[in-house]
Amino acid sequence: MDLDFETNITTARELCQDGILYIVIDRYQLYRMSFKYEKSIVVLGPFVTDVTEDILPGVMEKNGISVIFQKELQEYYNGLPLVKDLAVLESIVMMHMRYLFDQGFGISRSYIENFTYKVTRYDELQLLEENRISMEAIEYRYKIEDRFMAAVSSGDMEKVLEVEKELSNHRLAPRVASQFRNNQNALIILNTLMRRAVQNADVHPAHIDSLSTDFANKIETVKSNADLKNISREMIRKYCLLVRNHSLTGHSEMVRDAMNYIDFNLTEDLSLNAIAEKISVNASYLSKQFKKENEKTLTDYVNAKRVYTSLKYLAATDLPVQSVAELVGIYDENYFSRLFKKYQQTTPSKYRSLMKGE
Repeated sequence: MDLDFETNITTARELCQDGILYIVIDRYQLYRMSFKYEKSIVVLGPFVTDVTEDILPGVMEKNGISVIFQKELQEYYNGLPLVKDLAVLESIVMMHMRYLFDQGFGISRSYIENFTYKVTRYDELQLLEENRISMEAIEYRYKIEDRFMAAVSSGDMEKVLEVEKELSNHRLAPRVASQFRNNQNALIILNTLMRRAVQNADVHPAHIDSLSTDFANKIETVKSNADLKNISREMIRKYCLLVRNHSLTGHSEMVRDAMNYIDFNLTEDLSLNAIAEKISVNASYLSKQFKKENEKTLTDYVNAKRVYTSLKYLAATDLPVQSVAELVGIYDENYFSRLFKKYQQTTPSKYRSLMKGE
């Protein structure tokens, strides 16, 4: 059958029967689902069920496609949705068909394999058009990347996960034969995008470099795709937290200097006068401006920051509470416990037991 469901929809309408879901797999390993509804044909696709590097060599050999078109084909296939479980999608579509048709109407499926299309000779104009489409796909991916970075810059974890899912559907052309290596490369690109996004949120470079380097090392040492997926989720969570906890967007230069000094010198004297002297400003003016921009006093900010920093030591080590307090610049255990209770509504010991599941 020499039929193209997209360009010969009239013929398709005549051949399709009510109540049947047609699963069409063409000679290029592209999938479509279609069914007749009233006087229309509903078409889902095209989509693929496997990664590009597993599909493309066989498709090009089977159809006698020259290697000069390999790059364009890679871009095209990488831009298609990847359906990992065809059976699940079939079930979902058939469920919706049952809602559309009268109750009691039988719903079935029909598979059409090696579906053929009319072959058109490639000429110069057609190649130019395909290059234009390829460029549009690249431009669209860059727009998604911009949205992704904007979401990270805002620290909105839910929005980042939403855009990241869309970004994953527009995969880059594979650089090497190994799928695992390509997945590693994709995660390296993601790490770079998120690092730049956090920088746009005015987070101090020292914080960014530490987290970015940690993830770069993790990506290179993992052994499985499952580990890479876990790292991807961890990256999103930690970069968003970095923005929430350390973004200086909207602050004046003086207040930024004070906040950065606090962040990197928790064990030092962080009284108002000491900080004002370190950043060479008037203490009274610093106090007033700091409260205006942060809606809390400088002292309150310092105490909250010290308690927040102590959480990781309590959760990840067995150090005595006194030692943890000293690590964040508080040298009186009782005073530390009172501050901890104020900001966390529990004691350091109870928090540690909760984090360790005791």
